Amino acid sequence: MFGLTFLANTFAIAGVIGASIPLILHLLNRERARQLIFSTVRFIQMSHQTNVRRHKLKRLLLLLMRILMLALLGLAFARPFFAADPVFTQKTGGKRNAVIVLDTSYSMRYEGVFETAKKEAIKILDGLDASDAACLILSSDNARVVAPLGSEFSHIRTALSSAETTYEHTDYLDALQTADEILQPLPIGEKQIYLVGDMQKRGWENFIETDKLSPDTQMFFVDVGAESPQNLAITGMSVPPVVLKEQRASQLVARVHNFGDEAVENLQVRLFIDDNIIDTVELDIEPDDLADAVFKVEFEDEATHTGWVELPEDALGADNRRYFTLQSLQSIKVHAVHDKPRTSGRYQTVETFFLKKALVSESDTLQIDFTESASVPNAARLARVDVLILADVAELSAAEAERVKTYVAAGGGLIVTVGDNIDTDAYNQRLGGETGLMPCDFVQAVGDAFDREQFRVLATVKYEHPIFAPFKEPNHGDFGKARFYRLFQAVPTKDATVIAAYDDGSPALLEKRYGGLGRVLCFTSTIDREWNDLPIRAVYLPFLHESIKYLALKSEATIPDYRVGDNVELKVPEVENGDVVSDKEIAVFDPNNVETRLQLDGNVPVVSAEGSFFYNDTAVPGIYSVHASGADAYAFVVNIDTTESDLTSRDVEELTSMLKGAADESVEEKPAAELVAQYREAVEKNQNIWIYLMLTVFALAVTEMFLANRI
Repeated sequence: MFGLTFLANTFAIAGVIGASIPLILHLLNRERARQLIFSTVRFIQMSHQTNVRRHKLKRLLLLLMRILMLALLGLAFARPFFAADPVFTQKTGGKRNAVIVLDTSYSMRYEGVFETAKKEAIKILDGLDASDAACLILSSDNARVVAPLGSEFSHIRTALSSAETTYEHTDYLDALQTADEILQPLPIGEKQIYLVGDMQKRGWENFIETDKLSPDTQMFFVDVGAESPQNLAITGMSVPPVVLKEQRASQLVARVHNFGDEAVENLQVRLFIDDNIIDTVELDIEPDDLADAVFKVEFEDEATHTGWVELPEDALGADNRRYFTLQSLQSIKVHAVHDKPRTSGRYQTVETFFLKKALVSESDTLQIDFTESASVPNAARLARVDVLILADVAELSAAEAERVKTYVAAGGGLIVTVGDNIDTDAYNQRLGGETGLMPCDFVQAVGDAFDREQFRVLATVKYEHPIFAPFKEPNHGDFGKARFYRLFQAVPTKDATVIAAYDDGSPALLEKRYGGLGRVLCFTSTIDREWNDLPIRAVYLPFLHESIKYLALKSEATIPDYRVGDNVELKVPEVENGDVVSDKEIAVFDPNNVETRLQLDGNVPVVSAEGSFFYNDTAVPGIYSVHASGADAYAFVVNIDTTESDLTSRDVEELTSMLKGAADESVEEKPAAELVAQYREAVEKNQNIWIYLMLTVFALAVTEMFLANRI
């Protein structure tokens, strides 16, 4: 029940006392009429009585107005307000502070769920009083406060009406912790959090004990999720990163999950490549089960292709597509760099003699386009090479070293072999080190290449590695028969892997990833017969082929798997000599064909050491294209996090128990009198009745002056 209350009771009393002053003065100054006897005064008496009555009425009216003015003036200074008589406690203070958390993750796109959620949020807002405060947080994988805590409910209504779902996954805990942090500093009022969403189980996966809410925070759940949601989603995909023309048709596999409780029959799964439909596969999937759609892909050209696998439209369309890129090649392009030919007896030989014989041999399984030179090619030519081999190259110039590092960082494959020409100091300085390109630092050459009685053998081979996996079975090749008369001792870097070693423990073959996509192999002996007899062994040719395939036909793990919201590293175009042009501009088109231009002029927020910078506007899943002057356009794809596709929800009672914090008795509560005072001040500030009282006093003063001049 509402009643009139005063913020300053002293002024109210002063107003009452002040209102009595005009009455007292009126009584003290009242004129008493003297009785005089005249002759016939009947007509004069009648006129006089009429004037006296009018005069008394005006004076009485002036008296009332003066009393009212002083009374209202006192009331105005007393700051009155109308408020209910709440039960003031030290925790509530008779006011509500409500934080509304609205789920905007892509699971809310299911069958009008989000529109229902917005209506429920508006209902919560409508249930608040004018003296209450509210705040709005939009939540997906992170919390976004769009309307700070206050009483401007119109701003919150506008934000709710314009709110949209995202393609991000659910993380309720971040939003609830943000809401709790907003409420905790408040000295008075009930602290309430309203979570409006589908209560998806995915959003509570990372809960730990420290995520409990404060003891004085009230938690309310508004579950708007569908009762029995049915959803199909493509949750995974196996894509060959490179498809060779000579190979049999490669397989692309899409994994489809049925998250509903009803079986699905004859589900049409379609494959699109370069915007053209390629194939359709039908699947039958049991409830809460999955099945694989297998497509055969083959190409006649050399190009980078983009595509997607698509399901028929259903209640949640965000997870019905999964995008990919793949490359088709006619052959693998290998380029070897060697030093000048050396004289052996009457003949001149080069380090790549046996290498070339092995790689250009007729093969039904691998087509290789082999070229060689005595120096590192320029950047433009190097960009067209799949695998680069440095075969006992004495040293690289500073420019050549930077060109090779840029090539590998962009995804190229590199093989380094050693020999008598190697300048260890030059390699360690320009390509070595913990952050360098090489997987090892060279120490010294050991052994005698002319003493064929003393040799080492390969004693340790990691057959689980893709290069050696084909040799794992018996009779598939024996590396232990090869003899190594001379080798380079090397110390692996901390991020390198030794995949083969000699019988004395020295590394024989080392691997290192560089720049995210690139890979480097270092063989610590010669690739010809000068230091070993490996080239005349049966394993030599398949070993080289497997190494080339491993570097060129990259595994799926090396393909960037970008998710919505990820940062994408973009390559900056290079000029012919391999230098990065500082004023280059890159244009990125998102799946909606919205263009973003990035300028490499010092204004780019994040620039990597390799001359790349990051693009972070990946809010929409699909195919993004990158265009730069002086370079070929290329594409990358962004997919959603399909863990969001499982629409299973958590029980509200379970969530309430999970989030409820234990009371902290050590916290000293503020006195109730102070809370009441703060509450009253907040209510009075919202009503501002004193302004209207002062306006009334002013109007009465003007009227009083007008009447007083008429008497």
